[in-house]
Amino acid sequence: MENNIIDNAVNQLKVLLINPPQKYFNQSLGFNVYFPLGLLGIASMVRDICAVEILDCLITDFEVKRTGDFTVFGTPLDKVKEYIEKVNPDIVGITTPFSSQAENAKAISRICRDINPKMTVIFGGPHASVRYKNMLEEGFCDYCVIGEGEVTFREFIQRVISKSDVFDIEGLAYIKDNTVKYMPRKFLVNLDELPLPSYDLIDCNAYLDSPYLYKSRSAIPEKSISMITSRGCPFDCTFCSIELHMGKRFRYHSPDYVIRHLLLCIEKMGIRKFHFEDDNISQNKKRFEEILDRIIENNIQINWDTPNGIRADTLDYNILKKIKQSGCISLQLAIESGNQRILNDVIKKHSSLDYVLKIIEYCYELEIKLAAFFVIGFPGETINDIKETIALALRLYKSYNVLPILLFATPLYGTELYKICMEKGLVDKNFTDDDLATATQFFGNPLISTEDFSKDDLKRMATEFELEMNILVGKGSFRKILTDKKAIFS
Repeated sequence: MENNIIDNAVNQLKVLLINPPQKYFNQSLGFNVYFPLGLLGIASMVRDICAVEILDCLITDFEVKRTGDFTVFGTPLDKVKEYIEKVNPDIVGITTPFSSQAENAKAISRICRDINPKMTVIFGGPHASVRYKNMLEEGFCDYCVIGEGEVTFREFIQRVISKSDVFDIEGLAYIKDNTVKYMPRKFLVNLDELPLPSYDLIDCNAYLDSPYLYKSRSAIPEKSISMITSRGCPFDCTFCSIELHMGKRFRYHSPDYVIRHLLLCIEKMGIRKFHFEDDNISQNKKRFEEILDRIIENNIQINWDTPNGIRADTLDYNILKKIKQSGCISLQLAIESGNQRILNDVIKKHSSLDYVLKIIEYCYELEIKLAAFFVIGFPGETINDIKETIALALRLYKSYNVLPILLFATPLYGTELYKICMEKGLVDKNFTDDDLATATQFFGNPLISTEDFSKDDLKRMATEFELEMNILVGKGSFRKILTDKKAIFS
């Protein structure tokens, strides 16, 4: 396949960045609108050298279309086509944040090809970072930006403007001589070198007014925004794919940068509710504590939570007091298992359950509301191990009101869990992105079966857990509460 390179002057170069519609199967908890932080960051890096626009299909001409056992949320594809035709971009960058949502990115790519076969299509995001070979070989795009995209995409635009060869750009995957080529780019060390997101390129009020804004992700969804203050994960959890596109080294914005970002959102957009989506916001305790101190000392009146989870073993009583004082509404702890052997030897999380329980007691004392992630169905688990996890989830809800979020272990592409499952034949080797979409939902369909448990066993235990939670919740179905977390945290 020949790569499409544009031949335009800088003042004519037009870039369109697209966040595709999303497809949800009926057993999923529900759709969420979120600010497109990745695209906003990319736009900030190139807006001085090209004309850049953002089409967020979760906002523009938004529709809900139910078909069979799934629902599509977002701009209808015929209107996406009209938008692309109107903008007539030279380069289209399409984000692929989840493997389970890659289908709509591919559909938009086909639209671009139909409009103009010479239009350059670039995929980026977590899915493209892991599955770039597949994406390129199937012809859905001309290039994939792997991992952190800001510097790679800027260099690509600069090369196009100068009519230079793009085939030695680190972090860019492409096909040349019928072979997929890719040279890794080193991860950014100083994240403060990145500009703040280009919020002026989107209609922020359209997000803030959406009834779907962080609806099932947070207890404080209204008039709120996500923020990511760090990158990378030094841990080795077998089911996690973060390392594949953000690396193992923990890197972070300085407290100065974080406070400046918070104040921008407060002063320019009137936002005072924040979702810290970092994978490890508290990994560097000194930095995290300084951010909390600055919020407290400067009387910055905000509310915040951690919907993506936080490691309990990075917390202590003193930090929790500051977490509470700085406006935290709730924390989501990544507990994963109720069995220490599973945590150490199977998941490889290496966190102490005893310490986790101590942190939960502290949070209860300080009136910090909690939710917790639990994951069942790992190769190496037994039925009894899984029962221990479910029993812990129920006990923590009864004793400390910790809202349990039970998930099935899912072999995401490229993870150690994926390799184990494929090597041992524990999943259907032909499982699809749709299969991933249902497996990763709170009430989805598991993909893994072993000699210790079947998929039916997992589904049965999850159903029994839900029935037990329905009884405990008392004021409505457990599923409904998870769909709207504000209902239980209010």
